[in-house]
Amino acid sequence: MDMEKLAMLEAILFTTTHPLTVKDLQKIMKLKDTTIEKLLDALRGKYHEESSGIRLADMGGYMLVVKPEFVSKVSHLTPHSDLSRGLLRVLSIIAYHEPIIQSDIVKVIGNRTYEYVKELKQRGLVKAERKSRTVILVTTPHFEEYFGTKKDEIKRIAKHAEEEAKQKEEERYGAEEKLEGDITEDDNIEEAEELKKEKELEEILDEEIKNDEDVKEKEEEK
Repeated sequence: MDMEKLAMLEAILFTTTHPLTVKDLQKIMKLKDTTIEKLLDALRGKYHEESSGIRLADMGGYMLVVKPEFVSKVSHLTPHSDLSRGLLRVLSIIAYHEPIIQSDIVKVIGNRTYEYVKELKQRGLVKAERKSRTVILVTTPHFEEYFGTKKDEIKRIAKHAEEEAKQKEEERYGAEEKLEGDITEDDNIEEAEELKKEKELEEILDEEIKNDEDVKEKEEEK
């Protein structure tokens, strides 16, 4: 293994603000695709170790990002996000429930949903598919690129956070108290849990944005 080439690849993937494909890396490093793949495998193994706080992210391209479990611990080191809380909340709802009907979001957020969706479309984070008079919203591949991780990974983290919160709630209130209440109360609990999921995902996305901004800041410092 050529350590100088490996170090060069590492520097490229640390500096880039967007994922780079094997073809992109070939052009930059002037190497064969097979060589690039071997170097990527070496980096993947290196950052898979528990002693590493970053990982090699693959989202249609490659870049180095902070491991999800450490994002919350370093997010305070990054500059303010360029996505407002309103945009972030709508985006988190779409990401968690996609495909989702736009009118369903309006019921939760209100008429400002249309403005938020318009901006998210302009940013390339979501796309709208019209079926008759119904508008269905989904995230785009750029969503994964922007946050530096796959949608499934974000949902997995959100689900894990939800399970932890649920466990703490059960320990606090007790299983017996949790089963009390009539059908109407159960419906309210279910609705509250859905809102909790969306809030948790919103916080995760917010942390991923801050992580992305941290990378950009490091590049500017260089």
